[in-house]
Amino acid sequence: MDNTSKRCAREVLDTVPLVMRFIRDQVRQHRASELSLPQFRALIFLSRTKNSSLSAVAEHLGLSLPAMSRLINGLVNDRLVGRELVLANRRQIALTLTNRGQAALEKARNEIRLRLAESLKSIPATQQKTVQRAMQVLHKVFDNQASTGNTSSKAKPS
Repeated sequence: MDNTSKRCAREVLDTVPLVMRFIRDQVRQHRASELSLPQFRALIFLSRTKNSSLSAVAEHLGLSLPAMSRLINGLVNDRLVGRELVLANRRQIALTLTNRGQAALEKARNEIRLRLAESLKSIPATQQKTVQRAMQVLHKVFDNQASTGNTSSKAKPS
């Protein structure tokens, strides 16, 4: 790995947790769309992973199956998440985001985007565009890795 890649990795590793802390604090402080942080994260996961299992959501959030089950039960009761039997395996349940869940997620995302935009407006427009391009590059690299299941350091952007 060259020095440029190492410096870039250091910046990403040092910066992403700060941004995530800001997002976490916004969800907690303002209770975006009345969602808790774990509920918000679960809805994001379900919006990206159709017909997910309880185990997959629990693994993504780092929660135990009983804790995840309680969280999902609450989301189902609030009609934000639906449960459907998997036709190929009647013992398996697929979790899906309902229209109401998608609307709640979008409301929360929009509220957080507004707060992020407020924080970013102190940065000159040219630097904002640089940040935007950098985020697009990172999104492409890590979205490609997530979709292919390849998380090795040798993955290249397409």
